[in-house]
Amino acid sequence: MVESKKSCLLCNNKSECFRQLSDSQLDFANSNRAEISYRKGEMIAKQGNFYTHILYLQSGMVKVYKELPDGSNLILSIFGVGSLIGLPFLFKNQILDYSVAALDDTTICAIDRHAFEKLIHENGEFAAEVVNQLNQCTLYNYDRLVSLTHKQINGRFADTLLYLSRVVYKANPFNLTLSRKDLAEYTGVSVMSVIRAIKEFKNDGIIDISGNRVEILNFSQLERISRTG
Repeated sequence: MVESKKSCLLCNNKSECFRQLSDSQLDFANSNRAEISYRKGEMIAKQGNFYTHILYLQSGMVKVYKELPDGSNLILSIFGVGSLIGLPFLFKNQILDYSVAALDDTTICAIDRHAFEKLIHENGEFAAEVVNQLNQCTLYNYDRLVSLTHKQINGRFADTLLYLSRVVYKANPFNLTLSRKDLAEYTGVSVMSVIRAIKEFKNDGIIDISGNRVEILNFSQLERISRTG
């Protein structure tokens, strides 16, 4: 973990909500944040700690996951550049009920939660963009709930591949930064089940995987598996 800082006014990687702020409000945000770099695999936030900051992802990729009583993990979300993490806890004084870890070398801006709240109260356009991000997360969580509770292994894995290509990496092919264990924890199955699904999808000509390079060869077939579960 390495801490550095540059002005929010000079940042070329502002999310849409921060583009709604005036120069004075950006200065205020800048004085209430820390810019921190993490290496792949480092923990950024720990389940059970007090919630103190909103995390804005400047570069890299992170996983948000639940540590379960049996010692296993369930990955709830995977976030890429421009994401805000921690919004559901913003107006409540409570501890985190999830952990956050870097899936790649990652830089975040940790913004004091009280400063973030102040900006929401002061700037309606900023607040509207924050609500928009919350809405997107809510809709995503609905889809995840259906996938995890009503689909078989192949349906879940199809959902995972489509999500990675279209939302996380926004590319096809893409270089996978998740391990097989990460894929299993996101899909909600065992590592062996993921390995079997990969083999089956490859044999059926749906995907091609070489090292970390993943290419979806047949989107229509993958979407059909996703729909039928």
